[in-house]
Amino acid sequence: MKTLWDKKAVKAEAEKKPEGNWFFRFTAEEDQALDRALVPYDIMVNLAQARMLHKSGVYGDNGLKKVLSALFMAWDHWTEGTFDLGPDDEDVHSAVEKYLTEQAGEDGARIHAGRSRNDQVLADMRLYLKDMSAAVAAEWFDIARRLEEIARKSAGVFFAGMTHTQPAMPHSADAWCAGYLDMLLSDLKSLQAATVALDRSPLGSAAGYGVPGIPVDREFLAEQLGFREVQTAVAAAQLSRGRMEMQWVDALFYGVHTFNRMASDVIFFMHPSLGLVTLSEDQVSGSSIMPQKRNPDAWELIRASSHELSAARSFLSGIAANLTSGYHRDLQLIKKSVMSAADRSLRVAEAVKHALSGLEFSRDGAQKSLCSEIYATHRANELVLGGMPFREAYRMTAGELEKAREINPGESSKVYKHSGAPGSGIPDSLVRNLDEIEKWFDSEMKNGEIVLQGLLTWPSGLEHTQ
Repeated sequence: MKTLWDKKAVKAEAEKKPEGNWFFRFTAEEDQALDRALVPYDIMVNLAQARMLHKSGVYGDNGLKKVLSALFMAWDHWTEGTFDLGPDDEDVHSAVEKYLTEQAGEDGARIHAGRSRNDQVLADMRLYLKDMSAAVAAEWFDIARRLEEIARKSAGVFFAGMTHTQPAMPHSADAWCAGYLDMLLSDLKSLQAATVALDRSPLGSAAGYGVPGIPVDREFLAEQLGFREVQTAVAAAQLSRGRMEMQWVDALFYGVHTFNRMASDVIFFMHPSLGLVTLSEDQVSGSSIMPQKRNPDAWELIRASSHELSAARSFLSGIAANLTSGYHRDLQLIKKSVMSAADRSLRVAEAVKHALSGLEFSRDGAQKSLCSEIYATHRANELVLGGMPFREAYRMTAGELEKAREINPGESSKVYKHSGAPGSGIPDSLVRNLDEIEKWFDSEMKNGEIVLQGLLTWPSGLEHTQ
């Protein structure tokens, strides 16, 4: 196989050997498969690049027309499912450039002027990650809405809250839902911050040392692709590789970690000895030997999935360590780790969304868990309100637990004098904050659609000829 980047015919000779081209298999074959997900983003980057090269005088009008026409055709082929990387394409960049050269001749071959594969792949990946942020956030918001729905349906359901897995104080279904909604809000803020951090155009940094001679308009490229700003310091583009991705995967990990804790609760709650929740049949499995079993397989895999994201975080934290500034081939492995984390996060979120749809709190099971002992703190505080010091009230209550009285579930919420307590529903402030961040992600998605439409529109003032 001879690639666009070959300076010698060594690889052609390698193909003649029995073992074939081991170098390609080791250095590029896996990456080639991953690059199929980057085809639309690479076409977008090339559309912006062609316009910039025209603006800076590398392309004349006719050259720009030919290149844009070829890129529009490539986009059509991709949407139809007919654009793919061939066996001789080292990566998505060489595949698109080869297509441009075939369709637009020398003008297509000039598309790489003023850039490197280094800033090109960074731009592709950052556009991909922005889209994945929107996709993950959409799933998380669906989960938030399901938690709100469970809270409404389970209003007034109180059960024994646990510390050290021992009965502690009254808890409620709405307070359980509110707790995870608050965690999701924090996770969404982390995802928002990570998305803003990577929303910087690296184009024009080339291999980390800028572009000599060619007047690359970096601000124009950033505007064309919808980036918030330019990553101005050219050396920072390569120095940030792995770091920006680690921050983004961190945000995914926080979300999946929230689902890990939620899954642990659900698995515990559904145990027959508690019976606090029931699960729909589509999320449980049986046993090959025990006819009675209803195993919470979906929730167990949700619980386990956080460890995959933890591994990705660990990998990304180490991959760029001890590297001198500039590009190193080590950094290529970032792509697989990040893409795998994105895919797993989406799969887990989809599973949580469906599993929550089939989850219900059992009023009977909840009522059975409410023993008089879990109202001991209520009794101690009653004594405090009567004038007794808390430590004396604590000791007295501990010695007279039988005097702790059970409280009717209908009256349980009335004993609390502060916001956010069990039985008080989902806090309005929490709902407002979730709504605000959802609007932000919606706006980002709409801006992305506008950017894409602009790239796929023939430039005004340039005659469109076929």
